[in-house]
Amino acid sequence: MSLETSIVSTLTADIARLQPVLDHYGLWALFVACLVEGFGIPLPGQTLLIACALLAASGKLDIVTVLLVAWTATQLGDIIGYAIGRYGLQRTLTSAVKQGERLARLERLFDRWGMGLLLIARFLDGLRQTSNLAAGALRMSWWRFLVATLAGTSLWVGVYGLGAFYLDRDFHKIVDVIEPLRPFALIATAVFFAALALYLFGRRKRPVN
Repeated sequence: MSLETSIVSTLTADIARLQPVLDHYGLWALFVACLVEGFGIPLPGQTLLIACALLAASGKLDIVTVLLVAWTATQLGDIIGYAIGRYGLQRTLTSAVKQGERLARLERLFDRWGMGLLLIARFLDGLRQTSNLAAGALRMSWWRFLVATLAGTSLWVGVYGLGAFYLDRDFHKIVDVIEPLRPFALIATAVFFAALALYLFGRRKRPVN
């Protein structure tokens, strides 16, 4: 079995497994999954968005409603995630980190480059669920976060929602590009947070006399 066939088969199986959830809860399932992913809970929001878009393509759902539900829930979840990071995790992080200058340097870097990270993170598992928390905890400026999350949410919903709707049975053309990156994204996320922890909590080397 080729990689492309394997990816499509896996996604198709995931959608079929989630079909009873959609049948029972409808678009509420999509709303909740997209919402909680914004603050660290790994539910299959992306798969549900594709599934709902395909149902809309077959006439069983309204595509405008699907897009609005996904966009609203995702945007709200991102804002909640940022707030949790800013007003909850940030205080804990500040009190835990002994080298205050390291944290301050990291905060400046994230405020400068975080917009690009949030855009990329929207399409990668692991980072999608944690990037908003990190943005808040590292005190990324509110307006930069808002611009990035508005752009990222709109792009993500457009690619997976409208893409699946218009391509219908050829939706694999979307996932063929992004889905193979999933394992690497998970590894990159683990490495990123491990490096972050070492940087923030590692002991400073004493200068040699």
